[in-house]
Amino acid sequence: MKTVLFVFLIFISANVMSQEYAPGQTWEYKTRSTEKTSTLTILKVEKYDDLGEVIHIRIDQIKMTNPTKGNEITDIPHLPFKKKALDSSITKLKGIETVPDFQEGYDTWKAAYDEGQAGAFETTVKETLEALLGAEWIEKE
Repeated sequence: MKTVLFVFLIFISANVMSQEYAPGQTWEYKTRSTEKTSTLTILKVEKYDDLGEVIHIRIDQIKMTNPTKGNEITDIPHLPFKKKALDSSITKLKGIETVPDFQEGYDTWKAAYDEGQAGAFETTVKETLEALLGAEWIEKE
């Protein structure tokens, strides 16, 4: 019985650790302690020669204060992650939803990427959000 349970746990872990992502999937992930209900939504999946598989996501139900304006941020409409970083973040597929609009954020990222000025996050979603809190924010004109 222990062997069967062990094999089953390895199978479940492998499925979560190496996931096939598709636009519209909504996932629970390893959140910060104050954001237990936060979820992420897959927006787009792409492959690049230099970055590998890049998964573009939206994050909802977060709690961050914008240091330039002082307002509370409850969502981030676009962030690009490498697959391995997202694999290390997700915990449970919640469902499939309509992909929300993310074109402006994607276009900004893509233009910067094409100029060699942007990449994709290699840290977990939780670590990335923590880093954003400590980053220097510049107001977009």
